[in-house]
Amino acid sequence: MNIKFKTSLVKVILLLIFISIILNTIYANVTTNIKKELKLKSLAAIVIDAENGRVLYEKEGYAKRKIASLTKMITAVVVVENTKMSDIVTIKTASSVIGGSTIGMKKGDKITVEALMYGMLLESGNDCAYALGEYIGGDIASFGNMMTEKAKEIGAKDSAFKNPHGLDAEGHYSTAYDMAIITKYALSNNTINKIVGTNAIEVKFGNTQKYFSNTNRLLRTYAHTDGGKTGFTNGANRCLIASATRNGFRVITVVLGAETTDIRFDDAKTLLEYGLNNYSMKDISKNMNWYINIPIVKGKVNYYEKYITREMKVALTEEEYEKIYIKQTILPIIHAPIKKGYNLGKIELYVDNEKIYEEDIILSKDIEKKTPLNYMEFSIKNMFKLNVKLI
Repeated sequence: MNIKFKTSLVKVILLLIFISIILNTIYANVTTNIKKELKLKSLAAIVIDAENGRVLYEKEGYAKRKIASLTKMITAVVVVENTKMSDIVTIKTASSVIGGSTIGMKKGDKITVEALMYGMLLESGNDCAYALGEYIGGDIASFGNMMTEKAKEIGAKDSAFKNPHGLDAEGHYSTAYDMAIITKYALSNNTINKIVGTNAIEVKFGNTQKYFSNTNRLLRTYAHTDGGKTGFTNGANRCLIASATRNGFRVITVVLGAETTDIRFDDAKTLLEYGLNNYSMKDISKNMNWYINIPIVKGKVNYYEKYITREMKVALTEEEYEKIYIKQTILPIIHAPIKKGYNLGKIELYVDNEKIYEEDIILSKDIEKKTPLNYMEFSIKNMFKLNVKLI
């Protein structure tokens, strides 16, 4: 092989290596930066899976903002957990003094909780929300406290509510993330899930019939949509909660601070499609089988053994499914005595650098310390074994 040919061969090999590096870099950027490709115009947005609440994409998802009538989702939660749909509410405050979007009620009207719920969640009736707040809380301030406490119980720790309808008020705020997990919780209730997924309905409203049409137009324009809530105030601008399901996989999106109605619906559709197109529920139960074996110093038993199995599905992309790894942080040894309930450490599951699951490993029984008698018994047994071997 002459020098000229060798030089050409080296150049070809180097060129192929360079092309391979470039292609790998491009592929890596496509797979790892897929979330950056979404072009959203809303100030804050998020999409999560509806089963476990994993965040699939977010833009300023944890920023505190005004949320307008999205507030009514947590109002609905407090209502269904503190009343019956057949309860009769006597209206204390006329619609005319509340403001914003109203259904129209007079003081003294008697309306069922169910009818008020439809008016609140489909037509965004502020008067319906106000009536429910007064009925359950006694007064609006007390009901606001109930809403905030319930939100924190759900896990929405960056939210505070002053009223049940969402009209701008000092100290009334939430985040896209908080509203998403509140919605996840709300949709687990059959009554709320049914109402927010209703396109239109005629309801007995006191002594009359009213026709309600859902303000969430995605129910009519995007086939997979099955729930949501719109919102608007001057302080919050256009907001939206929407959920969609395809092949049994459901996602929830929240859009806050959109300049126009079209923007909020377009951004929400983009987020819903992003979630449905890129993710699906993957069974990771094979990663949830663990064996714990910890030596015990001066214990009546020499080891603490525990087998752990869990069944679990997580919303993952195909690429993420291949990147799950387990991290165990378990005590290397146990010193007896130690009581049942002691935290021995934890097991964590990651996709790349994102933690998707963790579990504390708790001692399931008391570990007793060896007594002098135990040591004596042990010595005698060893001596007996030794004598048997010698014979």
